[in-house]
Amino acid sequence: MLSYMASLDGKVLIIGAGIGGLTLAHALAQRHIECAIFERETELKPVGAGILVQTGAMLALRTLGLDAAIASAGQEARVGVVTTDRGRLLQSTPMDFLRDELGVPTIAIHRGRLQETLLDGARGVPLSFASELVRYEADGSGVTAYFANGESARGALIVGADGLRSSVRRLLLGDSPLRYAGYTSWRGVAEVSDALTPFEVREMWGRGARFGYAGIGAGEAYWFAVLNAPPGERDADSLAVVRGHFSSWAPPVPALLDGTRPERVFRTDIHDREPVRSWSGPRVTLLGDAAHPTTPNLGQGGCMAIEDAVVLAHALERGNGLDGALADYERVRLERTSRIVKASFRFGKIAQLQNPFLIWLRNALLRFTPVASVQKQLRAAANFALEGARATENA
Repeated sequence: MLSYMASLDGKVLIIGAGIGGLTLAHALAQRHIECAIFERETELKPVGAGILVQTGAMLALRTLGLDAAIASAGQEARVGVVTTDRGRLLQSTPMDFLRDELGVPTIAIHRGRLQETLLDGARGVPLSFASELVRYEADGSGVTAYFANGESARGALIVGADGLRSSVRRLLLGDSPLRYAGYTSWRGVAEVSDALTPFEVREMWGRGARFGYAGIGAGEAYWFAVLNAPPGERDADSLAVVRGHFSSWAPPVPALLDGTRPERVFRTDIHDREPVRSWSGPRVTLLGDAAHPTTPNLGQGGCMAIEDAVVLAHALERGNGLDGALADYERVRLERTSRIVKASFRFGKIAQLQNPFLIWLRNALLRFTPVASVQKQLRAAANFALEGARATENA
């Protein structure tokens, strides 16, 4: 249990206007909790590639009334497929049973369109740009955030929603090294979708390499390529590098690369952090990648940020004081997010195998894993409920 006592007696200062920060702003505004967003960049740009908004996140968005808007801005994913780099089928799993059971689809969407939808939902919340947090000071009556531009803001709570290299996390928990996963990634958007099987999310696994893709609506397809590599490498032409490694893979990989403009390809080394036992302190807490950065292997990073934001807003609304709210928030989110971070890291090690015998064994296991077993895992991953939080008695 958190050891300090405080009450929500001022606005919530949200550091970061990414997926988690914008979701939190909407969730707080909907609950009539005053908040403001502070973003280090000078403007919000529709950057990035695609994201799979999975069932748990869609259930969280449904509590905000945003699920339909997200669904209409993307494309439903109804089946997940894994093949070899030559196109040999390893596993095919229907996913739409979750929609039938829980009432929300899984949506593949461009990150820019997701951001725009979340931003529309947070209209009316003050948003300050070029506001990089450099320090904060907490006391019994509130917390003050100080920014590199010389400005400051006073509130009841700071929420670090500022991503993998979070300034709030560094100030709260200290410097700690990122954990490099052993592989790098490229993400792109192809202006072609007719080469894809409709409503399918597919991964292709090779030797120390993967390629995945999904249609995201608007005549576009999101793709990602993953390759074992040392950290810190840079590309003069990222698309050309991807072509060099993946153009010989089975269709539709060549068509996707041919339909991609070079400026729509982004390279990112893959990092995470070991889970922590707490990500809150006096009048400060974290969410999303700032709290529990994860590798993208399970497609849960942005989804966990959405879930975090809704759970945190719900906990703050319950009126149990700030200390009780943050204790409830951590109680609901710590175990789930830690489990996903660990599982995603393990999954990446398996997917990026290079030893031929181990690859053969992995592929055989995938082929003979019953669909029902995979669906059971998907059902467990879809678990989301606000009422996992319980009131904490003040002592």
